[in-house]
Amino acid sequence: MWIFTRDGFFSVAATKFCQPDDVAIRARKREHLEGLMARHSIESEILVFPEADYRFRIQIPKSLWGQVLLEEAMSMDYNSFKDAMADSTASADYLRAMFSIWSTVHKIQTEELPKD
Repeated sequence: MWIFTRDGFFSVAATKFCQPDDVAIRARKREHLEGLMARHSIESEILVFPEADYRFRIQIPKSLWGQVLLEEAMSMDYNSFKDAMADSTASADYLRAMFSIWSTVHKIQTEELPKD
């Protein structure tokens, strides 16, 4: 699962390194995980894998991840996530990446992309 939040971009999966009831929350930037952890009172060690696709990771129970998603949903107070993020204090690199992905996914709606 990929998810964009006010705190950052995350890839969440039940990786082969997780216990059966856990998920790995992976991020490209440490501060994204730190913000998510602070907002949701998550206590976990941030693991660092310098050569990995996602350098920063935490592992938490799936039930806690479900609670995080619920809290994110219940805290939504914006009409448009894209507009809210444009007005936020998020880093320029995060905003640039997020809007680039939005633009690419928008093409699914507006044009047929060629198959590789």
